[in-house]
Amino acid sequence: PPWAKLPPLGRRHLIVIEPGMAFGTGTHATTRGCMEFIERFARSLGTEPFTALDVGTGSGILAIALAKLGASKVWALDNDPVALKVARENIACNGVGKNVFCSARPLNRLRTFPVVVANLTAETITMLAEPLGKRVAPAGYLILSGVLRPKSEQLVRYFGSHGFRLIKLKKEKEWATLLLKRK
Repeated sequence: PPWAKLPPLGRRHLIVIEPGMAFGTGTHATTRGCMEFIERFARSLGTEPFTALDVGTGSGILAIALAKLGASKVWALDNDPVALKVARENIACNGVGKNVFCSARPLNRLRTFPVVVANLTAETITMLAEPLGKRVAPAGYLILSGVLRPKSEQLVRYFGSHGFRLIKLKKEKEWATLLLKRK
């Protein structure tokens, strides 16, 4: 939050999030899991620019992280107008407005991306599974979270049967975050 004492950053980037009416302040296990996998993906690319999609952006925290870690363009989607307003404010506050585009556009009207992040519930991910998978470019990555641990196996099976392989599964408390790669 803007009022917190700054932690030592080292090589890390600072993200300021005004806690408000949208999900995503960085303290929840699912957000942290996504951040860890975003860092891993960005590190694997080095300085190569990439584009990304954040589905269910909420506060915009993951879109901001993607932009700060090298994404030249991030689409931050949400169907909640309040979340989009909060995300736009946080994106501006973090100085990544030229790289992040907020939208309520349906998934099936977007192109593919080398990395797609969706920190939603397992039920919402299941409902969006087909269009989510189709937004991931060949050899691209899909980061899924907001998933209770017992439901993660169902998602691994579904995406595994649709051309993805599980790279890593992070478990924290009752939550799971999946890093999948399109075959």
